[in-house]
This record gives sequence, structure tokens and C-alpha cells, in this order.
Amino acid sequence: MNVIMFIIRVLKLLSMHGKFIVLTFVIVFMVVAPVAGNIVKIAPGAPVFIGESNLDISKALSGCHTIAWWQNGTNTSAPPDKNITLYEQNTVSDVISHYNISPNVFTGYTGTWYCNDKKPPKVVFEVLEPELDIKVWDLDHNQDISGKSVPVSTKITYRVDTNLFYALKPLNRPDINPSDSFFTVSLTDSFGQNTSNIYTGSAGKPNTQILPFDKQPFITESPFYWKNGKDWDRSARNANGEPLYTSPSYTFTISQNLNHMQESYRLNSITDFTGRITQAKTITFVKDNVSATTQVTMQPVLTTLPVMTPVSSETDGITAITTSSPVAEKTTYSPVAEWIPLLGIAIAGLFIISRNR
Repeated sequence: MNVIMFIIRVLKLLSMHGKFIVLTFVIVFMVVAPVAGNIVKIAPGAPVFIGESNLDISKALSGCHTIAWWQNGTNTSAPPDKNITLYEQNTVSDVISHYNISPNVFTGYTGTWYCNDKKPPKVVFEVLEPELDIKVWDLDHNQDISGKSVPVSTKITYRVDTNLFYALKPLNRPDINPSDSFFTVSLTDSFGQNTSNIYTGSAGKPNTQILPFDKQPFITESPFYWKNGKDWDRSARNANGEPLYTSPSYTFTISQNLNHMQESYRLNSITDFTGRITQAKTITFVKDNVSATTQVTMQPVLTTLPVMTPVSSETDGITAITTSSPVAEKTTYSPVAEWIPLLGIAIAGLFIISRNR
């Protein structure tokens, strides 16, 4: 607020004199323009990356004129495998304030570089090849799902693995500030449209938020995770009830341009940027699995069939196997003893006689 009030007062003062109009714009630009060059100043021993340009390595050199590299990195008592004279002694040069870690010079010579003017040699900087990777990360199962298909309800984020985060550490670049990030991440759908915001739920719901996509992360550690990725609701709908995210696939693309590294690569005829300057990964979302309907297994009805007994018949020397059907057998009764009917007749006669009396 104080800065804004200062600008207003300066404008009022200078606008009273038309001849100072140019000076007005200059002062405003100086006040509101971001401070530049914070990422180019290197501390002694700090990591630098092949492809960086316009570095200020004066503090790292501390008066050194020649830097040297040993293949094993430690046995500095032997003659160096490579040395570079930055400028001659007793001369003045601004090369150390605008130094390039040129791919043509430093490729194949990664590791520690020492000052070769003084004994014992002092570490000037450490040269690294840039490494950059992005993954689509499944937060539910803590695994890489890049290039795969997952249910739409899966909680995901993007994950960045890189060694370039060293350039955003105040220990290595003393004048760094959070506005100096050189990373850019984009999220595009299968129709080529950029996603700049994410919805945490459907429009109109009380807890729904619209969060900005983290497209310029300030990465100071590796791995780095997009913190709001877990809140992205891909089933969200707009106020009319229409799906907000109709694309089946989305691509995360990361790129970096640390101290004009992209231009440096092109000037040195390096065209393969993958894994160093840029990287991209895609994810495809499918509908959540519907709960499987419980199937009722019908037990088969067992029917007992009569045993079929093969019957062999021989006709004209040919034996034919036929199947006989079951035939009901005739029921037979055992004969009744002769005295039983006679006893019944006698009893009946006695019964008649007794009634006639």
C-alpha cells in the first residue's frame, strides 16, 4: 500500500510539469518492475548447469583466473584433465560476470571444478547435466500411473523429479527470491485446451472451490508434488448440470528455462530437450467400476433314470447289443393252508345254529 501511495504522489507531482512526463514513466517502471538477475549470482561451490548463460561467478572465483577439472574429482595433486583460463592475470575482464556454462565446453566434464591458481585448489562450482521429469502420480496407491487408464475418482497429482531445484536454494544463489522460478507446467486436455483452474466439486455446492492450477511451481526439493491435485474433482458439473471435464485424457507438460538454457541449447545445435528442458506425461480417465451384481447359481435338478441293462443277442453270427426297458414282474402269492377255510366254515355254522335257538 505504501508503494502505491508513493507512485500516486510522484505522478501528481510530475504531472504538473508536462516536460517531466518521460521521467514519470521511468520512475514508475523502476518501482513496479520485478528485480531481475537474482538467479545468476553463484555462491562458491554451488551447482551450475550445462546450458546456463550470463552467470556471475565472481564470488565463486575469489580472484581465481584458471579453473581445472580432474576426472576422479579428488586427486588434485596430479595434472588436471582439463583446464580453462578465464582471463589473464593483471587484466580486467567482465567475462566472470557474464559467464556461460556452454554445452560445447562442459559436456563430458561434469563434476567439481577447482581454482588452479592456488594450492590447495579451492572448489569454484560443480557442473551438472540438467535432469527433469514429470509423472502423473496416484495418491491413493502412491505410484506412477503415467500413460495408464484409471477410474475418474482416483486422486492424482503431478510429481516433478529434478536436480534443478539446487538453483532455487539461497545457499547456492544468495539473491534468490520466490519470483525467480524458471519452471512452467501446463495441463491440457485431449482437445488441446489448457486447464487453468480446477473445481473441487460441482458448481453451486457449498464447499466447492475454484483453485488455480499450479503452473509456475517454486521447486526447492525433489520430488515435488502439486499440492492441490488431490482436490480436483473430474466428476464436477457446471450450474446447468453439464460435465465440466469431458475429455478422457489429460497431459501434464513441464519445461524449464534456467538462465536462457533453451536458447543456449539451440545455439549449440542441441535439439533433444526431453528429460533436460521439457517432459510430458498423459493420463486417461475411465468411468468408475459399477458394483458387480450378485449372481444366483441354480442347482441342477437331478433326475434318476432307470439303469439300462445291455442285452446281447446273436443272430446269424452277429452279436447285437440292445438296450432292454424295465419290465414289470408278475406278483405271485403263496397258497393258503387247507384247514384255514374249513375252520372258517365251522365257525360260521355255529354262529347260525346259535341264532335259531
